[in-house]
Amino acid sequence: MSEQEHTEAVQSKTPENKVPDKTEDSAEASTQTSADIPGEGPEPLVRAETQSDGLNPLERRILALERRGFKHQGSKEKAIKALGFTPIAYYQMLNVMLDDERVREAAPRLVDALRARRDAD
Repeated sequence: MSEQEHTEAVQSKTPENKVPDKTEDSAEASTQTSADIPGEGPEPLVRAETQSDGLNPLERRILALERRGFKHQGSKEKAIKALGFTPIAYYQMLNVMLDDERVREAAPRLVDALRARRDAD
């Protein structure tokens, strides 16, 4: 293979020189759902919607996670990641929630216990 043939072969395989096929684009667009787009889909990370307790769905999921008992090391971290948070971001959000009176009204015993644990450290 000559050097020119090799250069042409490499260039034809690189994505920047590839001409998009319109059938691929239309098929891709039709198969892409709102769940493929971050923050879109059935449950975005944070919604402004609230229910009668005044909490949004994310806040309720965080409280539900804190109510759970975790038997094995690392289980809680996996659950935190399943919510779409890093552990640091999760605990920052939880600390903000513990100082929010809406959250305390929704789950007073849990919030009091979490505040006591936070203040003991």
